[in-house]
Amino acid sequence: MITSMTGYGRAELVEENLRATVEISSVNNRFCEIQFRLPKNMSPLESKLKEIILSTISRGKINFALTWEETSPPATFVKLNQEVADVYHAIMCQLKERFDLPGEIRMDYFLSLPDLIKVEKEEYDLDRAWKILEKVSQKALEEFNRMRRAEGAKLSQDMAERVTKLDLAIGEIESLTPQSVEIYRQKLNSRIKELTENIPVDDHRIELEVALMAEKCDVTEECVRFNSHNSQFLSALKEEVPVGKRLTFLLQEMNREANTIGSKSVDTAISKKVIFLKEEIEKLREQVQNIE
Repeated sequence: MITSMTGYGRAELVEENLRATVEISSVNNRFCEIQFRLPKNMSPLESKLKEIILSTISRGKINFALTWEETSPPATFVKLNQEVADVYHAIMCQLKERFDLPGEIRMDYFLSLPDLIKVEKEEYDLDRAWKILEKVSQKALEEFNRMRRAEGAKLSQDMAERVTKLDLAIGEIESLTPQSVEIYRQKLNSRIKELTENIPVDDHRIELEVALMAEKCDVTEECVRFNSHNSQFLSALKEEVPVGKRLTFLLQEMNREANTIGSKSVDTAISKKVIFLKEEIEKLREQVQNIE
């Protein structure tokens, strides 16, 4: 099934003292690019998140945003920096002894000294956080991929209809080719008669010229290859794996064959069909840019 690179998914999980919300969106991109917006304390979980995203997505520019709200955040503790206090006390004792200073070392001597007090936060439980984050992320991914598949189904239907039109146009070109040779024969005979008037003309030479033109205008091989590309394109639309790059390649080959048919054509009717082919191929190329 064709999957679009454009999609959006959102999920929310509410537990006691916690609300976690995940939003995932994507647009088309040649490669896979993931941008995360996570709370600072969740950054160690980014690699795990990337793994579960890449398990279902192969191409696109993906934006992952997490909102994490806790009513009871980790506790904060204010502690004495014992090592720093010991160093300060030792220095004060040395000064007192060296300069024979009077009085005792008092508490207020310490209060203005830097780094004497340290603030510590309770270590965050990342294992618990991951269990919650994984659950809500999977839900958001399910909605995200559901939208991408729905979009892909519409794109697939539109592209299949356009490829059917290409098939019909190629069939018309094949039927017009013999007629174009006959039209060329009639024009050649008419032109020769105008130029030679009553001079005898070698019919064999005319037929030889017509045969050379018929060979030059023959687009059978190009039409066969074009039909083959069409068939492969339709088959790829039914596959369950990402096919965007393959479809892009097939369209390049279709366009190449259309250009060759156009260069060989001597009939305006065929030239018009070639223009139609190129227009439809360009429309298909625009659609394929959204396919994973």
